[in-house]
Amino acid sequence: MSRLLTAALLTTVSPFAIAAPFETCPSKAYLFQSSPVQVYSVNLVTGSTTLFTNDVGLSNQGINAVGFDNGTGDGVGFEEKYIYGFEKTRKKVVRLDKDFQADVIKVSGLPNNYSFYVGDVYDRYYYLYGPGRGFYRVDLTPLDSDPNAKLTAETISTSAPLGITDFAFHPGNDELYAVNNSNGKLYEIDTNNGSTKYIGSVGVTGTFGAGYFDVNGYYYISRNQDGDIFRIDLSTQEKIDSGSVTAVKFADGPKSGLNDGARCEDAPVIDEDSTIDFGDAPDSYKTLLASNGPRHEVGTGYYLGLVAPDSEGDGLISPLDDNKAGSEDEDGVGFVTAIEAGNTAIISVQASTTGYLSAWLDWNQDGDFEDADEKIVSDSVLNAGTNTLSIAVPSDAAVGSTFSRFRFSEQAGLDYFGGATTGEVEDHPVTVMKSGTTLVHYPNERGYATLAFEDNWPKEGDYDMNDVVIRFRITETLDENNQATRILISGYLSAYGAGYHNGFAMRLPGLNRVDIDNAQTTMKHNGVVQESNGMESDATEAIFVITDDLKQKVPAECNYYRTAQYCQEEIAFEFEIDIYPHDGVSTYGLMDMPYDPFIFATPGPYVRDGLWYNPGRGLEIHLADQAPTEKFDAYWYGWWSDAGNPAENRYFKTSANLPWALLINDAWKWPQEHVDLIAAYPEFAGYAETSGVNNTNWYMDEKATLGTVFEPEE
Repeated sequence: MSRLLTAALLTTVSPFAIAAPFETCPSKAYLFQSSPVQVYSVNLVTGSTTLFTNDVGLSNQGINAVGFDNGTGDGVGFEEKYIYGFEKTRKKVVRLDKDFQADVIKVSGLPNNYSFYVGDVYDRYYYLYGPGRGFYRVDLTPLDSDPNAKLTAETISTSAPLGITDFAFHPGNDELYAVNNSNGKLYEIDTNNGSTKYIGSVGVTGTFGAGYFDVNGYYYISRNQDGDIFRIDLSTQEKIDSGSVTAVKFADGPKSGLNDGARCEDAPVIDEDSTIDFGDAPDSYKTLLASNGPRHEVGTGYYLGLVAPDSEGDGLISPLDDNKAGSEDEDGVGFVTAIEAGNTAIISVQASTTGYLSAWLDWNQDGDFEDADEKIVSDSVLNAGTNTLSIAVPSDAAVGSTFSRFRFSEQAGLDYFGGATTGEVEDHPVTVMKSGTTLVHYPNERGYATLAFEDNWPKEGDYDMNDVVIRFRITETLDENNQATRILISGYLSAYGAGYHNGFAMRLPGLNRVDIDNAQTTMKHNGVVQESNGMESDATEAIFVITDDLKQKVPAECNYYRTAQYCQEEIAFEFEIDIYPHDGVSTYGLMDMPYDPFIFATPGPYVRDGLWYNPGRGLEIHLADQAPTEKFDAYWYGWWSDAGNPAENRYFKTSANLPWALLINDAWKWPQEHVDLIAAYPEFAGYAETSGVNNTNWYMDEKATLGTVFEPEE
């Protein structure tokens, strides 16, 4: 019988004809509370709830033993998604549609005059468990072809010894799990005979009236008396077999004397329409959802700064952070004074409304916020607008780079991890300094400058100036004599439209290799310390090769990484060089920031068009009028479009003064692939012709020709 004909027949014979099934497998959990029943959706990640209905179409004392049927069985017919439960007034099985309207289903074989409050649905069977009454299952597939079918309950066991108030099926191994209320023991229940297997202690007790799984195998239990939602990691069989199944506080949910829960176990806990803000510090600080990282429901009016937070599917660790992946909303916290060991630091915090702020700072730089003195703000009440806080910096705080975390919400008592129903979390890198030192930033403390290269030198090429686009900033630590004792260079690859392979490096003119403390200097890629700090050992100058092949750092899905409008890949490569000159080395001769960033041809067999050999490291492209390094191959001066003349200190320019590299002390939207720079920014021609005297604002967004520049869609 066709689906269409079956539907037509049901309109005349079935009480379920107007019952609309769930169309998808929702990420939300459903919580049934109170008498008469109230149905809520629960965001397990944050604990926020929304009342769906307090009227399910039946006069009832409540619905319990609920389970979500995701329609994945082998029955014929509709196999649509519904919620099944047990209604306490009639002591009957009911089915609820997507509007949570309930209809009674005829089922025989269950104990008379008994209200089940433990149940779940899996693989088209509705399972019911009555402590002291027995364990039963009901085949739901007859309803696919006849919504009026009378179902029969099969007795699995007449013994039901566990003191449980809900259970849930694991989507990965098909097993049934429950936590004993009185002793916190986790059990696996055999659905063939009702026997139980002890797994381990979850470490918490209480009346766990609602239990849910997500598609990754995490088990969530909600405690009636305080609403606390706990998560148990059963994501792999190895973890289950280990017996290490400690429940961790995951979010604050609603409390109730009557709780039961249903959820589609095949759904991720966060859907594509996420309304959650996460942190972005390294995951050692508990940032990702898998680590129970901090997260807040957005759109509630509680946030830090002037820009409300955008939504994320998870924490954004290196090479991404919140400002790279979405709107630049990490604007709520400002460090007014330097953070100096043994002194008091002043922090400015902008709040959208009155709420609670807690904050942490990793003073000993061990990669966590767990130490006793690292909570620097505890439930401080902020007013709407600017708030000034004083922080005592421990005298033994480790000098160098570390992380801080700020959480703002209408909720008090937040830890540095876990869910919150409102607010925002901001993670900020900070530098702890010795007393008497100062920090100098380029282009500023939070922003990035933009480097853009055309890699066809000595040819002009298509001049779209997007072959390599890098955003970077530099921070110098100066002692009381204005000597640079530390240089921190950080940045990321923002676009790569080149067909060629290019390396990227930074020279510190005025310093030599022997001036650098090689043992203390480090380099990180995507937050991971590399074996080499990148300093060239065969050069006299202090030259740091960040990578010798940027092309290997970009995803392979698209040839025009973030230069063609349809190539919208995420940021994939972030770097940091932490440079320490030797004690006593004079840095007065060091070139002013931003020093000398440049690209070079990746050494290897690949030869660039028009060149009869590959110069490799010897082919460098620098900013206009910046002399190349000692490793540059001077043979190529004056070829094709190059009008460089070392005698006149003229480098990397055409005869029309067009450079092969640009430096813009701000964010900049580069041209799309194969769009000439002057076509995208017409005022650049006048800027180049006058060597930068005229049209100094040529790069501003409003100066760009419509439809010619790359627009990220994050």
